[in-house]
Parts: sequence; C-alpha cells; structure tokens
Amino acid sequence: MEIRNIGGQPHTDIAGAAEFTRRSEATVRLKTSPKQREQGSGWPAPVKQDKKSWFPIDELNRVRDILLPQIVESTRARVHHVDLDGDPEELISASEFRRLLDISQGAWARYVDLSRAAWRRQEDGYLPFFDDEKPAPVQGKVRYWKRRRAQEWINNRGASLRDPGQPE
Repeated sequence: MEIRNIGGQPHTDIAGAAEFTRRSEATVRLKTSPKQREQGSGWPAPVKQDKKSWFPIDELNRVRDILLPQIVESTRARVHHVDLDGDPEELISASEFRRLLDISQGAWARYVDLSRAAWRRQEDGYLPFFDDEKPAPVQGKVRYWKRRRAQEWINNRGASLRDPGQPE
C-alpha cells in the first residue's frame, strides 16, 4: 500500500484505499465520486496530487470501522418474515413469490439463473426448488411453490436476498 504524507497526514491512493477498506477499486472510485458523496455515501473526498487521488487514512479508518459495519447492519435489518394465510399446500406462482420477497423482476430472473443447476438436481438453489412446473403460454416454464414451503424459505433464508439494484 502506497502512503504519502499530505498536509501532515498519511494518505493512500485508490489501490491502497481499496485494500484498506476491503472493497474494489471500482467501489472506491464510485463511492468517492462527487455525486455519491453528495448523495451521502459517507466516503472521504480525494485529494488530487500528481494526477492521482489520495485519501486520508484516518477517514478510511472511519469508513472501514464505522460506516461499512453500519451498512452491513442496515442490510441485515431488512428481514423478511411472512405469515401466509390460506391453505399451506396451495401453490403460489413465481410472480407472487417474487412480490413477497419485494425484489425486482430482473433480480428474480438472476436468482432463477443462479438456481438452475441445483434445480436440475432437484435441490434448492439460490431460490428453493419448485413444487410444480408447467409450460408457459408462449415460451419457457411457469413454476409454483407450496405456500408452506415459500413461507418457511422466506422466513429462514429469504432475509439474505438483496435486489442487485439496491445500494451496497
């Protein structure tokens, strides 16, 4: 990690900031951009010197030790817990399941893609293995889950789902 003394304080470059905060260089660039900082990213502004961006290490300490754990905790606080009324053996559609999880259609499609290999083995994947599958009217398949299985899965595992479009 490259360190330079600027204004009497140690600073590091983007690679060092990424290493220090255990985030990618792309994340450091994004979170320290003027737009992201204006929107409240909490990351420090870079100091420009010799065509490089430098970040005060004491501010990176704050990001790593305070800000990032707060982000993790706030994500963890978004816990799904549902009590689905009705017959526990009744089937619910994928679109109903997705609405219960409060994720976008794009996120659902990504989770289905990530689940396909496990589903071929008739196992739970990123999403639980479906209870019924029928051909869709135009193309593809329509999948259904028993209400009871969907509820158990959401309450036990669904809390870890995050829409990829949501902020880090």
